[in-house]
Amino acid sequence: MASEHHEVILIGAGYGGLAAAKTYLAVRPSIDLLVIDREAGVGGVWAKNRIYEGLRYEWPTPGANFSDFDMRKQFGMETWEHISGTRMNEYLVRYAERFNIIEKCRFNVNVLDIERDGAQWKIIVRTTSSPSPKSLICDKLIVATGMNSKPKTPELDLSKFDGFSFHSIDMASQYERMIASEVKHVTVVGGHKTALETVGLAARAGKKVEWLIREEGGGTPWMMQATNPDGSFALKPVMIRCFSKFGTSVYKSDQWLNRFFHSGQWALGTWFINWFWKMGTNRVLGDRFKSENGAKLKPKSPSSFWLNPGGTILQEQDLEVLRMIDENQLINVKIAHITQAHGNGVLLNTGEKFETDGIVFCTGWDLSAPPLFSDKLTSDLGLPTPLQSLSAEEIKYWDNLDQPAEDKLVKLYAFLEQPPPSIFVPISTLSPFRLYRQMVPPKLAACDDNSLIFLTNYSTGQVPRTSEIYALWAVAYLENLLPDDTKDILSDKHQMDCDIALNEAYRKKRFLNAHPVRLSVAETSEHDENVLRDLGLRNDRKRMRMPTGWKGWFGLKAWWAEWFEPYFPEEYDGIVDEFLEQVARRSEQAGSQKN
Repeated sequence: MASEHHEVILIGAGYGGLAAAKTYLAVRPSIDLLVIDREAGVGGVWAKNRIYEGLRYEWPTPGANFSDFDMRKQFGMETWEHISGTRMNEYLVRYAERFNIIEKCRFNVNVLDIERDGAQWKIIVRTTSSPSPKSLICDKLIVATGMNSKPKTPELDLSKFDGFSFHSIDMASQYERMIASEVKHVTVVGGHKTALETVGLAARAGKKVEWLIREEGGGTPWMMQATNPDGSFALKPVMIRCFSKFGTSVYKSDQWLNRFFHSGQWALGTWFINWFWKMGTNRVLGDRFKSENGAKLKPKSPSSFWLNPGGTILQEQDLEVLRMIDENQLINVKIAHITQAHGNGVLLNTGEKFETDGIVFCTGWDLSAPPLFSDKLTSDLGLPTPLQSLSAEEIKYWDNLDQPAEDKLVKLYAFLEQPPPSIFVPISTLSPFRLYRQMVPPKLAACDDNSLIFLTNYSTGQVPRTSEIYALWAVAYLENLLPDDTKDILSDKHQMDCDIALNEAYRKKRFLNAHPVRLSVAETSEHDENVLRDLGLRNDRKRMRMPTGWKGWFGLKAWWAEWFEPYFPEEYDGIVDEFLEQVARRSEQAGSQKN
């Protein structure tokens, strides 16, 4: 088998991969870096071959920005302007070209397997242009494949179905087929935002649409209108740091304001936080769900605090689809699932039958780790593993960490023990991700093996910002540049495992096992702050740039800006240079101490 060697190989050219590549080239400009991706170009889910009519990024500008590459300046866009899928792809391509990442990329590369090869890593790949596998060897490996790369489809026999069927990942290539003139009826399966968009695409093309949502599943997500009446972004409060105080906390549970709001020990605090989330829930729900057809899309949870099975943002085209659902002329919502498909007929679990020309599965993604490693290596790296394959010793070890972590959270937040009974809580057959800071395999780190790191194992609305911060942490880890305090933690497997158990307990109790990876809403800033702190960087990005003394009203302006003004991506511009300056200072201090 042919092989080639590189210092660093990065798998994935989406947001996380591009941020990591750009950061690595900034830290080590001469690095022998290879970026591989199975798509035909950069972008990940925003790769050109995955863009279709009507696809949009959920957040408006500047929500898609990297800190030092403003989409508004690149394309002459306004603040809070919506972003098409085509524009997203163009932005990421320009970013890759601007920072010389394109020349490091190799596309149409499918990863078949990853093996340990002594101190190195061996990646077995196959390209679309060559049927023969090839071996890529590297000293350092970054896996940034994202959470939306492996489609999940129901176990349904379609061998006797005469119509078309495909998963939404193939919408770009199948779109024209779905809206062809001979197609009169389309069935859409799934309850999340992609299903809503697909329903809209078919209905606007004049097709009759049957939208099927499983009764026993999580149902539809919380859907919030994107813009306020003044045109500003409705989720702008999420970008304000003080918003984090209205949510529970993983790490700051001992702070008095957190206890006041969420411990249940202060009547006024409990009343206020209940009022806050009630007002938020009413705002999100609005006056929708009044029609019999539309009411089937109402979230199962009574409060938007319990963000299960997730949340999404409605733009004007989505609101149009909801109006069409209320009219109940082209779109019919059914709480049911397909049990059989034969000829052009579909049979539902309710006993109902109807004919359809095609089925589109908007059933989401397999959010477990990509099947790139052997079962033994998967377990050793802290990646999701079938529970039945775990040893009794390993199960006992984690039970002894998980249970105290859960007990601690429930003691702090008693209401987490009794979530609303209407919420669907999935039961996983896999172990959870056991990665420190959602990135590092503890067994390797504790053995001073910093050759592998995982990125993009999180779900957050502020993807670009988090991608850049985590990319810097990842490169610092791989290059052994982290401060000594952080290195001390990384040498202590038990300390890392305790932190992992705490985050896992929070994922299960706060977000009810709805996502196998870290989901964060109000907690996003808390996680990002921890990563910055690990790097030795300041997290009060607004305060550090405000004038002091009387020009800053003796700190009042800085305090107000830090807590009550939106945090935009550009607040993090320069963190790589700040970190490198800090590394240089540490090196000088170490040299002085030796002398």
